[in-house]
Amino acid sequence: MSLLLHPDRRCRCARGHLVYQAPVSVLHRTLDENVAYPPHEPRKESGTYVATHHHLIYELDAPCWVCAITHTQGGLMETHHAHFEWASQNGLDLAKVTADWPAITDRAALAEWVDGELNMLVLCATHHRSQNRGIHMISYPAWLLQRYQGEDWTFIQQMTSTPRAKVSVLAAKEAPAGSPSSGGSADHA
Repeated sequence: MSLLLHPDRRCRCARGHLVYQAPVSVLHRTLDENVAYPPHEPRKESGTYVATHHHLIYELDAPCWVCAITHTQGGLMETHHAHFEWASQNGLDLAKVTADWPAITDRAALAEWVDGELNMLVLCATHHRSQNRGIHMISYPAWLLQRYQGEDWTFIQQMTSTPRAKVSVLAAKEAPAGSPSSGGSADHA
């Protein structure tokens, strides 16, 4: 992790006072993983999946879990297997699954549950599969921040070199000692 200090900037007043911004902590990671799924038949949409997807997207018009856009608002909506991917079910320990989901007592119930609503998360295409914001493409901790970020900050900004605050995060009184804006200039308006 490295700390970056944005370059000094001038305020918009006629005097052009220097404005200091807080250091930004930037974590850069490269995600490289190999997941070995057990042998399985080629994926086909099950009747349960088709019904689940239709119910969530078209009947309930459920919003994207991250950004809240819906199908009726023009969102390209998708359903994500939240706990277990379909291809993983043959490699799961049924006793461990049953400990967390007691209704799943056999492989048939597991197969039904995997494509059902309790294992689905409604996402827009961006937050499901896009290169820089999708749950399948970035780490879960980074992906999760997108749901909870405030109005003044954007965590995932892959198109720029450094994440930035949407507003100044330091008041003039917090500028480094000896800087032109420390001490609060009376004519700074």
